[in-house]
This record gives sequence, C-alpha cells and structure tokens, in this order.
Amino acid sequence: MFLPILAAGNAMKAEAAAAAAARAANESTSSTRQLEREVNRLLMITEALWEIIQEREGLSDEHLVAKIDEIDFRDGALDGRLAKTPPTKCSACNRTLPKRQPVCIYCGLEADLRDPFAR
Repeated sequence: MFLPILAAGNAMKAEAAAAAAARAANESTSSTRQLEREVNRLLMITEALWEIIQEREGLSDEHLVAKIDEIDFRDGALDGRLAKTPPTKCSACNRTLPKRQPVCIYCGLEADLRDPFAR
C-alpha cells in the first residue's frame, strides 16, 4: 500500500532533479556561447591591432612570436600560459596590498592600481 506512494514520491523528486539539471545545462550553454562571442571579438581586435602595428612599425610575425615566447617564459616554462602577477607592494610601507585594494590598509596610502594586465 505504501510502496506506490513511495515510488511516486521518488519519481517526482527525480523529475525535479532532471528539470533542474536541464536548466543548469541550458544556462551553461548560454554562458559558453557568450564567452565564444567575446573571445572571437577579442581575437578580431588583437588581429586588427597587430596589423596596424605591422604597417606602422614594419614588424614581422616573427617579432610577434618572439615576444609571445618571451612573455610565456616569464614564469620559467614555455607552456602557453601566463604567469600570475606577483602581489603588489605598498610604495610607502612595503607591505603586500590586497588585490585591487585602492588604499593600503596599513598606512593609508592610495595604491597605484593602473596595471591593465594584472591577473
């Protein structure tokens, strides 16, 4: 007598879990598509900037490849990954600043956080 009720309850829980998983999958797919659009846009911007630099400065693709390798090797490995930016030190008290903290929490000096490539 209780077995059909228990089975129905389990089926409802399974259906709810499946629906939640489907929603999460749809959200992930949407996020992935957005990231792909952003990456493609950045690739076009990068290519356009490189072509402008080539035209104005007379540089070759070999120059670019050498610079890419130089940046890649800053962490000691040619692995296609960027090294993390080391922690920023306060110029007044030389203590480590929390990431993107505009004011030193130790001495109150305003930090210079203008590094556009900080990771």
